[in-house]
Amino acid sequence: MSPVNPSTIKRGKTPRAFIVIEMLTGLTYTTLFTIWSAMAVLFAAAYFGLSYVGGGIEHAPTSLANIADPLLRFANALYYSIITATSTGYGDITPVGFSKVLASMQSISALLVFAIFVTKLVSHQQEMTLTEVHRLTFEDVFHNTREGMYIARKDFDHIIREAEKHNALDAEHWENMIIAFQQLQTLFEEIPDFYENEIHHYTIDEKREQLLLEAVHRTLHRVNQMFDSLGAHDIDWFSHADVMKEVEELVHIVTNITPLWKERSPYEAHEAFEDILQMKERMHLKLLKSIQ
Repeated sequence: MSPVNPSTIKRGKTPRAFIVIEMLTGLTYTTLFTIWSAMAVLFAAAYFGLSYVGGGIEHAPTSLANIADPLLRFANALYYSIITATSTGYGDITPVGFSKVLASMQSISALLVFAIFVTKLVSHQQEMTLTEVHRLTFEDVFHNTREGMYIARKDFDHIIREAEKHNALDAEHWENMIIAFQQLQTLFEEIPDFYENEIHHYTIDEKREQLLLEAVHRTLHRVNQMFDSLGAHDIDWFSHADVMKEVEELVHIVTNITPLWKERSPYEAHEAFEDILQMKERMHLKLLKSIQ
């Protein structure tokens, strides 16, 4: 194959050899095998025809001209053609004269088609493996996301029980609240990535999206419950600057990712997204009231 001329590429002209390879690459496995088989039969017919030219001595593969039965002669020509196409070369039949040119052409073209066939097969297997790996990774990330929200809700439940029991929170519970909010910020920021088709090979299905929407809604609802409980027991949570900072950041993230999430979702879950925005607005109103 001749080297690629850079000026040809710059002018937008693709070499013909590349065009042929690209066309063959786009064919199915059945079509490629059919082409390979058809080539074997056509070259066998050419060898068979050469065996009748000039007595079959000068240009036909050896031994073909010595076979009187036409069917048996063609069978041997087909055998030689297949051996040549597979580059096996037993040596019992060898090319002579013009059949050398045909054998060379057949060997190159047959190997090219076979190489494309094998390449497509390996590429398909790699793609299947990559898809399966991504699916398993996706399942793990999805599970960790919901589990992380569940853990955050449990932390908020502990804080609610502590407030109801002692009408106050110790330093450990305030720290747990801050960590829970930071964890939720990270989890919420990753949600739109479940729909990145250009990067991933696996996209969240409708059932899992419903589970994720429910987890987000329950988590935000639990945050509002916690703040209501703290307010009912006269616990001044808004005087803690670190808590306020993390709550404001969470509200900001939910405000930004929810419309993006809704836009990327291929499913009709408008009511669920509205519920999430309502939960977020309740948190925002609590922040505004605390500032006033």
